[in-house]
Amino acid sequence: MSNTLPSSTRISLPPSAYRVAPLAGRIAVLASGGLDSAVLIAESARSYRNVYPLYVKAGMVWEPHEIRTCERFLAALELRSVQPLTVLRLPMDDLMGNHWSVSGKNVPGYRAALSSNYIPGRNLSLISKAAIFCALNRIGELALATLQANPFPDAQPQFFNALANAVTVGLGLRLKIRAPFLRMTKAELIRRATRLPFELTVSCIRPRGNVHCGACTKCAERVDAFREAGVCDPTRYATCRS
Repeated sequence: MSNTLPSSTRISLPPSAYRVAPLAGRIAVLASGGLDSAVLIAESARSYRNVYPLYVKAGMVWEPHEIRTCERFLAALELRSVQPLTVLRLPMDDLMGNHWSVSGKNVPGYRAALSSNYIPGRNLSLISKAAIFCALNRIGELALATLQANPFPDAQPQFFNALANAVTVGLGLRLKIRAPFLRMTKAELIRRATRLPFELTVSCIRPRGNVHCGACTKCAERVDAFREAGVCDPTRYATCRS
């Protein structure tokens, strides 16, 4: 005789059974190896007992350089509350194979508009993967270093709020998605964190280690920000511009 109950009489768990209770004092930070997320990690360490930097590999050409640079930056911080870098994988090259971010060809140049940096679904994919990490590790807050100049639809408060609600429904985790620099410029961020080792950050589409190409739109953004901030730029550029 079978002990299996008919499907009509099987017991289903209520949604409340899947709820995840986050532990206090924990926050995950999406790390890119860039200046903005570096400041966010350092500042988060002042307010949280455990900071989990997350790097999501998607198949972009600059990722090996960013990961190595980010690990060097975290080691230089020497903060107990900051955990080692966690590298997650979410390959997107099957969708983005011809995109400049994956191919490395025809990348936006020094004078290109900010809109040329658009990568479809970038924040959607990064936050989705990070949210699962948060649920598995009982982390109730996730932060990313989006700045005021970001014009893209997945960098707006309404997007973050909608995605947080979806995580609550789908994962049972009441996740707070924070973007504390959303009203700040890169220059303002530099001025408030001048003691950090910015030379151990990379903001470039075509880096070689932590040496910036000096010819892409991300390098232009970095050069302009240091100039506007009135702070000496410690960055090494392969191509220097006056």
